[in-house]
Amino acid sequence: MLGDRTVEVKDRTVLITGAARGMGKLWAERFSAHGAAVALWDVDRKALAATAAGLRSRTARVFTDTVDVTDADAVEQAASRVEERFRPVDILVNNAGIVAGGPFLDVPAERHAAVLDVNVKGVLLVARAVLARMVRRRSGHILNISSAAGFIGTPYMAAYCASKWGVIGLTEALRLEMELLGHTGIRFALFCPSYVDTGMFTGVKPPLLVPLLSPEEAVRRGYEAFVRGTYMIQEPLLVKATPALRALLPTPVFDRVARRLGVTTAMREWKGHGTR
Repeated sequence: MLGDRTVEVKDRTVLITGAARGMGKLWAERFSAHGAAVALWDVDRKALAATAAGLRSRTARVFTDTVDVTDADAVEQAASRVEERFRPVDILVNNAGIVAGGPFLDVPAERHAAVLDVNVKGVLLVARAVLARMVRRRSGHILNISSAAGFIGTPYMAAYCASKWGVIGLTEALRLEMELLGHTGIRFALFCPSYVDTGMFTGVKPPLLVPLLSPEEAVRRGYEAFVRGTYMIQEPLLVKATPALRALLPTPVFDRVARRLGVTTAMREWKGHGTR
């Protein structure tokens, strides 16, 4: 059954992508505070060094590497460096992500493509590199960061929605494939929060009944559910209900509900900086 085993964190090695700031930094702080060694990847070398220094000041075991997760060769080489220079990865937190907000036709095509590159291609490449090593060791856990946008189309962030639906599909496929191949020691989890106040979604007006989560609260809830062994982690409460409502209600009825709650207009005034 899914979610029937707790996850041991103490003395495990956790690889976190997009770890220099925001939620990635908070994931690193949370895991290291509970006794894990952390390997941190990001494209921002200076911010990554500052985050690592802060963690080391608390006696955390830290390894850093500057990695572009959309570059297949760079990801594979970095995965090898983690094992050779630090420790084998027990837990992967696929956190790196970006958003492009605005009317679909007003957003440059290359910006849409960048969202898909980081949020889907990057997640796939890192998962592939790390998973190959987990399979050889017959154990490991991959936590992919998706979003409530993976369950419902939201105007003004089409590429982001597409990417987060893709992360859910990718994770589901990998989970079932590992089971089919008998790799029972490999586990997966999905974290699907609604809007998180990282600066990525500045200007957003959250829908009714969906509070804007602070990054600290989002990571706390995500972490606590992850270590309980939860597979599909959805926060806050209305996010849990969205897939069922989408499946049960006729499309015109669901659309009216979404409009009434403010889902379809939430991103209309988006001014975010675009990175998690």
